[in-house]
Amino acid sequence: MDIYDFFCIGNISIDFILTPFSEATFTGGAILNAVWVLHQLGYKVGVLTKSSKKDKFRIKEFPKFSSSNNINWVESKNTTSILNDYQTIDKERRVCTNLGQADPFNLSEMPKFQAKVIMYNGLITGEIDAKILKFLSKKGKLVVDAQGLTRKVMPSNNMELIPYENLKDIMPFVHYFKADAAEAEILTEISTLSHEGRFRAAKKLQKMGAIEVIISHNSELLIVSDNKQITVPFKNRNLNGRTGRGDTCTAAYVSERFHKNMEEAALFSAALTSLKIETPGPFKQSRIEVEKFLRDFY
Repeated sequence: MDIYDFFCIGNISIDFILTPFSEATFTGGAILNAVWVLHQLGYKVGVLTKSSKKDKFRIKEFPKFSSSNNINWVESKNTTSILNDYQTIDKERRVCTNLGQADPFNLSEMPKFQAKVIMYNGLITGEIDAKILKFLSKKGKLVVDAQGLTRKVMPSNNMELIPYENLKDIMPFVHYFKADAAEAEILTEISTLSHEGRFRAAKKLQKMGAIEVIISHNSELLIVSDNKQITVPFKNRNLNGRTGRGDTCTAAYVSERFHKNMEEAALFSAALTSLKIETPGPFKQSRIEVEKFLRDFY
């Protein structure tokens, strides 16, 4: 049985990015962004991902681990692919269109492993299965992102945020729950336009059973637990690498919680994420560079 600090489950994605000023195509996905953060910070990481056979070559976009056994690949009929159309300069709201979706995971595909933390990364509704979620929660601290619960493909192939009906049933099994401001609003019916609204939404989510709730917004990172509320600003100087912000800050925060308190972990995560937002693609810098950014801007 393989033993890891982190085990990450989720589909890679072929991402098409449109902004008012540019367009780009690259291999992405929540799992890719998360794994790069964890790798750069020195943790041992295991991966379970899916794609079509013709897109298997895309797993080379993951870090080059010391052992090939770190990546478990499963063949799918299709590869997940998403068009992200950022229609405003702040890139806070986007129109997402589904261009393809990989098959969901099932329990028989889970390799034998042990991990301190398990990140169950969904990109579209249907990719997170409640039975698998509960199974994984028994193996380590479970991290779940709201995007895999709320982003539904409509008949037009546009992806719209919808409430997740069984949220109260799964939240007691989740240690870290992540949502952006728009997802938090959909899940709680609380306006998240203001900081106070984001705090109220985070607190409502946390009261459903999660130990710590992470909310990202273009201005700040908000963390809420049973007895603490922490807010740290993002200080990125541009938005060139906005896609992957949430996946990056989640991985940075939960990894730092291995050895730091909530305040210290949130500060480090905000600094690391600010650096990532400035550069397209996954975070590939070092802890030293994050610490320098902290000294210079925080």
